[in-house]
Amino acid sequence: MRRWFLIVVFALVALLMGGLLIYSQYIEPVFFAPNVQMSPSTQRLSIRTGTTFEGLVRQLDSLGIIADTASFTSCARYLKYGARVRPGQYRLEDGWSNLTLVRLLRSGAQSPIKLVIHNVRTLDELAGKIGHQIEPDSLEIWDAFRNSRQIIPESSAGEDSLMCLFLPNTYEVYWTIKPEELLVRMVEEYNRFWTPERIEQATQAGYTPNQIYILASIVEKETLVKDEKATIARVYLNRLERGIPLQADPTVVFAKGDFSTGRVLFSDLEIDSPYNTYKYPGLPPGPICMPEPGTILATLQAEKHEYIYFCAKPDRSGRHTFARTLAAHNANARNYQHWLNEQRIFR
Repeated sequence: MRRWFLIVVFALVALLMGGLLIYSQYIEPVFFAPNVQMSPSTQRLSIRTGTTFEGLVRQLDSLGIIADTASFTSCARYLKYGARVRPGQYRLEDGWSNLTLVRLLRSGAQSPIKLVIHNVRTLDELAGKIGHQIEPDSLEIWDAFRNSRQIIPESSAGEDSLMCLFLPNTYEVYWTIKPEELLVRMVEEYNRFWTPERIEQATQAGYTPNQIYILASIVEKETLVKDEKATIARVYLNRLERGIPLQADPTVVFAKGDFSTGRVLFSDLEIDSPYNTYKYPGLPPGPICMPEPGTILATLQAEKHEYIYFCAKPDRSGRHTFARTLAAHNANARNYQHWLNEQRIFR
């Protein structure tokens, strides 16, 4: 009995030692040992649509995200990951094991990104800015813009007014979001901003939300002074109501296409474009930039006054002098032109 007991004990010890050896030599390094190495600049992994498992392994290796590709491959194969690689952008942490990494990638639980949209003038510029932040490139986004009537027919009245859907903000989206899905999301944000009360306010003033947006885009480029925006908005509303051309310099800059222009010349006023409000009456067909929500609200809630002219003050303050008569405005304009010449600002 003693001999059999010793045999059993030795067998158990041998099994235990063998198990520990297998765990330390295979199971632990393949499944549980740290294998993910991340730096603050590489906390996210972007996997493009169509990536194969072999391509993923090469990507992880080339980026230095995994220390040992063989152990990662073994873990993935054991967990039956590889036949379908889910695209997306995933947030990883330094020191993760293969098991943690494979489980995340297999689940497809990507982390949302912060899509920043602001300071944009044109749709092609917007497509480029968005294309640098999500998987679809600018051409795919531009195609969606051109087909917007098919995607959101009730909200898009053509290419010129499509920009009105976009409000400057930071949006949480998935990196793999389709351009069509993004447009639908923008419609939701548009409807959230344009509450029934705000739509009614615009209607009572005789305008649509898109027209308010277009006018706000002009106000946005006229002044950076927040407390002047409602005043300038009313100047333009007064002109529209009296049938006076807007004659807004920022629309001429937009029509010219040279956004570095610091001074509008008399020759610029002859540019034949529907965006040139010196040449064509009424609002331009679309916005000349993406106005801030605060500017839209200032335009919607424009203050009451009788001014129909304004001119920049010759003091670099960014503020303006307002006038009710052409004579007063001409005097203000001469002072400003004289100051520009003194400052040697010729374009």
